Amino acid sequence: MSIQHIEEPILLRDFRLATPNATWNQLKANSDVNNALKVTAIKKTGGLCVYCEHKLIAKIDYQIEHFYPKKGNDNSEFGNGIANRAIEWANLYPGCLGGTAKLAHFSVQQDIDCRTGANKRNKNKLTCGQKKGEADPEGVFISPLELNNQNPIFLFNEADGSISLNEDNCVTQNISVELGVNHITRLNLDSERLRGGRLALATSLRSEFNKAFEFDAETVDELMDDWLEIDEEGMYGHPFISLIYSKYSLEV
Repeated sequence: MSIQHIEEPILLRDFRLATPNATWNQLKANSDVNNALKVTAIKKTGGLCVYCEHKLIAKIDYQIEHFYPKKGNDNSEFGNGIANRAIEWANLYPGCLGGTAKLAHFSVQQDIDCRTGANKRNKNKLTCGQKKGEADPEGVFISPLELNNQNPIFLFNEADGSISLNEDNCVTQNISVELGVNHITRLNLDSERLRGGRLALATSLRSEFNKAFEFDAETVDELMDDWLEIDEEGMYGHPFISLIYSKYSLEV
């Protein structure tokens, strides 16, 4: 998934310049800065989780993800010449809650299945930032800035929603196969929980695509444009955008 270039919110910039050694907890304690960060950062991915690409839900299934660890409240550990990654705009991305969203917030079964049920006692369901934790990403996780829509590094199985690594696309983007495998495995992106969400989308899209193709093949391009469009608020209409690019960009 391509990361959109979004300007740093003014409130965050001013906070960062005024308190360059601020901790993450200090930023969150400033409600104005925290709110500005959340409503702006989500546009970096068009409203999708930076890792699994599930659609985010403000206040319910959405958190700010630090690609490089924020290191709690001790910002002295970042080292000389390294920006304060706890509050650095370039290190802040929108992420889902990794399957730990509260059951009470949902009534639709698909949301319940795909967004809840993960916890420390059920670690096989944890994904994304909840699975990554405070791990150093170097050599383990792919930077969001290295991925793009045109050459998704994932292969999607429409039969069960599973994903695997597209080794050819990794090679063209100078991403090692080992790194790609680590990324999928360590973030648990092929979890049963996420498979269900991808399968539901793939089934729906295939039905729409086939109907459009049978009715008027020339309208398929318009359908694709609609699926991949970012709206006026900077959001995608569908989750798992790499699945759409991977499965349908070669069919139109």
